[in-house]
Amino acid sequence: MKTKQTVALVTFGLFMTEAIIHYNMGVKDVEEELQPRKKFKFEIPPTDELIKLALIVGVFSVANAYIIDAIQKRRK
Repeated sequence: MKTKQTVALVTFGLFMTEAIIHYNMGVKDVEEELQPRKKFKFEIPPTDELIKLALIVGVFSVANAYIIDAIQKRRK
């Protein structure tokens, strides 16, 4: 696997995890306003939201890989 692909996959995995955590934090905040003291339950977003998150994170993961690759090439 090329370095660029490795960077993109690792970035996607980490940032997708972060995106799902942030999604759940937002859901928790809204639910607390509507129903105080409701027990929090971590969940995977609905499919349409998950796809949106994956597309956004995917685009930035690939961009990150290309930027890192360009920086490394300039240093050589």
